[in-house]
Amino acid sequence: MIQDIQPHIYDNAYHPRRPEGSDIVLDYREQSVLLKTNREYFTVADLHEPQDLYYLFSIDEKAYYLGSLPVDESAEEPIAIMRTMEPREAGFAGITGWQLWKWLRQHRYCGCCGAEMQQDSKERAMRCPECGEIVYPVISPAVIVGILSPEGKMLMTKYAKTRSPHQRYALVAGYAEIGETIEQTVSREVMEETGLKVTNIRYYKSQPWSFSGTLLFGFWCDVVGSEEIHLDEEELWLAEWKNRDDEMDLQSDISLTGEMIRVFRSGGVSYGH
Repeated sequence: MIQDIQPHIYDNAYHPRRPEGSDIVLDYREQSVLLKTNREYFTVADLHEPQDLYYLFSIDEKAYYLGSLPVDESAEEPIAIMRTMEPREAGFAGITGWQLWKWLRQHRYCGCCGAEMQQDSKERAMRCPECGEIVYPVISPAVIVGILSPEGKMLMTKYAKTRSPHQRYALVAGYAEIGETIEQTVSREVMEETGLKVTNIRYYKSQPWSFSGTLLFGFWCDVVGSEEIHLDEEELWLAEWKNRDDEMDLQSDISLTGEMIRVFRSGGVSYGH
């Protein structure tokens, strides 16, 4: 998955240091990133004038910062380029930086009193100098659900075209609501989107997904009772039971959804286990 960058080490602790010439400088627009014309990142050494840089994180010994890049020397690329950027740690850094850039941009002013927020010097947070409100990076929990049948099939879906441009096979997914456990999110989302009841909910693994600012929790579960699908057409335009060897247009291996589909197809999970 996109965060699997071993043997490289991602360090997200907030410990700013003096930027070095080889450190990376990131700059974004609403849905794009600024890169060199050869699609490489800019470094501190590429900056024409000194500027205040905002420390993000480090990978190995290289630090990443937010800054203002020379627009006339850069190429604006869609943020989706991070899905295929090589090496993989470059794509992971770029999309993680974009999530933090959006958070900073969306919290310039205090939501309680309207005063201009200030960056905290000791931790990754925005602090209001007037009322003391503190805002940390916002992360939304969500679930990815592999629903299995006694016949050895898994429910595959495709998002409604008004909801997502991505039309490869996916799994039932949705955000957690206030006051529910993440396991309750699984049952509710499955029922809302497909009309199915599930049991034996079991955790698989998690993934940070900065494209949507979420922390994804993957679960397997078993259908119980009727296998007839009642589709929520506002969320999905397709939901169907698939065998392991059925042909399907799979998602890339950077996503938890893609990995779970591949685990199912390899025989690594089954009903009741």
